[in-house]
Amino acid sequence: MTVLNYNSQSKISFTKPPVKLPLGISNIFLIPCEGGYLQIDTGYESNYRGYKNLLSIVGVKLREIRYLFLTHHHDDHAGFLNELTNEADLTIIAHEKAKSLLLSGMNDKTNGGGYINPTIKILASIKMRFDPHWTLTFPPFNLREKDILISADDDQLLRKIGIEGRILTTPGHCVDHLAIVLDNGDVFCGDAASSFLLPFGTRYATVFMTNMEDAYRSWQKMLDVRAQVIYPSHGKAFSADKLKENMGKYKTSDLVRFF
Repeated sequence: MTVLNYNSQSKISFTKPPVKLPLGISNIFLIPCEGGYLQIDTGYESNYRGYKNLLSIVGVKLREIRYLFLTHHHDDHAGFLNELTNEADLTIIAHEKAKSLLLSGMNDKTNGGGYINPTIKILASIKMRFDPHWTLTFPPFNLREKDILISADDDQLLRKIGIEGRILTTPGHCVDHLAIVLDNGDVFCGDAASSFLLPFGTRYATVFMTNMEDAYRSWQKMLDVRAQVIYPSHGKAFSADKLKENMGKYKTSDLVRFF
């Protein structure tokens, strides 16, 4: 993926790929907006130094990050919010349900959840055993007065900041999940879908889910607004046709309970 050149005097074009910053198993994306970029998610708390190095490599200055779109509150998506907001004058866009979840400093366990299948549970157990830092926690963050909270699908907010696209509420992975669908069909789905660990039977779902029926309804919402290419937080980009092909493959009752 390459950096998009942004000219504030001309209309933003999405004919080129977005900026992708790979941080371990997670992807951060930058979309041009008025005055700079909208960033999608952070990584783990420990990823902050690597993130700044990647910004330097792609030629983006920290002050150019004007907005932070938070797909959801989990540790690998909100880990370095405190460091980032201390150094960058940006506005956060998040689901209204993320406010209390971010303040708790831990991945939500109040709505249940489970691994997508037994194999994934085994792999996660191995990771947890050998990675003591993987605790599903993160530094608590208190959303500020200037930050923007979303409670429903929104077709106007992004356009007001120079991005031709819409925000969708996309629960399934967790209750505060949001996604961006650009008018050209590019979808930045966070963990609403994933191409990570496909050989182990994930079927384009994320390895951990709370409600599969909600997840598939979220997939259908993305398809209904003409999704073409899915850019997940974990894994490589893939065709939206994969959502159609794998719709309904799992049920919530199939999940291997974790909480």
